[in-house]
Amino acid sequence: MRRLVLGCALALLGCPPPPAPVATGAPSGSPAATPPPTLPATSVPAAPAVTSAPTTAPSAAPAAPAASAAPAGPCPEGMVQAGKACIDRYEAPNQEGEKPIVMANATEAEAWCSERGKRLCTEDEWIRACGGPKGQQFPYGTSYKEGACNDDGKWKNPSWSKLAKWPSEEAKAEVTRLDQRDPSGKRPGCVSPEGPRDMTGNVAEWVRRSRDHEKNHEHVSMGCYWGKCFRPPHTPTCDYANYNHPSGWRSYEIGFRCCKDPAK
Repeated sequence: MRRLVLGCALALLGCPPPPAPVATGAPSGSPAATPPPTLPATSVPAAPAVTSAPTTAPSAAPAAPAASAAPAGPCPEGMVQAGKACIDRYEAPNQEGEKPIVMANATEAEAWCSERGKRLCTEDEWIRACGGPKGQQFPYGTSYKEGACNDDGKWKNPSWSKLAKWPSEEAKAEVTRLDQRDPSGKRPGCVSPEGPRDMTGNVAEWVRRSRDHEKNHEHVSMGCYWGKCFRPPHTPTCDYANYNHPSGWRSYEIGFRCCKDPAK
C-alpha cells in the first residue's frame, strides 16, 4: 500500500516514470534479417555470370520482387506480354542499366529462370516477342538499321583455350578483354513492339529449340550479339538462330532472358 501511495504521489508531482526496458538483439529491419539470394545449385562456382566487374558476379542475381507487389496485369513486374507468353523486358538479370549475364550455359540459364518462378523462353515465343504481332523482321521495324541495337561492335579474336578455364581469373580477364556489352536499355531505338528491349544485338540469348535446324540440339541462341551474326548475310534478324552449340556450351557473347505463362 505504501508503494502504491508513493507512486501516486510521484505522478502528481510530475516525476518521470521509470524507463522502459531496452530490447536486445538486431532490429527486425536490419540487413542481417534478410539473407542474400542464392544462386542455383547447378551454377558454376561463384556465379553463372560475368558482369562489368567480374569479381562481383553475385550482384547479377537480384532477388525476386516482393510478394506484396502484385502485378496489375497477367505478367509479373519486369515482364511484358507478347503473344501467349510473358517475357522479361531486359536480358538477364532483367535490370535496366545493368550489363547482361554472359558465360552461363543453357542448363544454368534454365536453373536461373526456374529459381525466380520463370522458365527459359521457347524459340517460337522469343521470335514472337522480338517481331511483335505483325512478325516484323527486326525489333524496330521491317528495315535493318545498323547501330539501332548494339550490333555495330568490332571483331576481337577470342582465346577459347582461356575461356574454357571458366571461372578462373584468366578466363574472366579474357571475357573483360572481349566485352562490348551495353547496359540494358541503353539504346532507345532497340525496342520490340510490345516493349522488350535489346532482343537483337548486345548478347545472343539461349532459348529452348522449337524449330528444326541443321543441328537439333535442345537449345539454340537467338538474336546474334554485338558483332552481328555468324552466318551470312550476318544481319541480326528476329528469326536468326545459332544452332551450332549444345546446351553445355558457354561463351562470352551468349546470355538469356526468361519467360513465364500469363496469369489467368
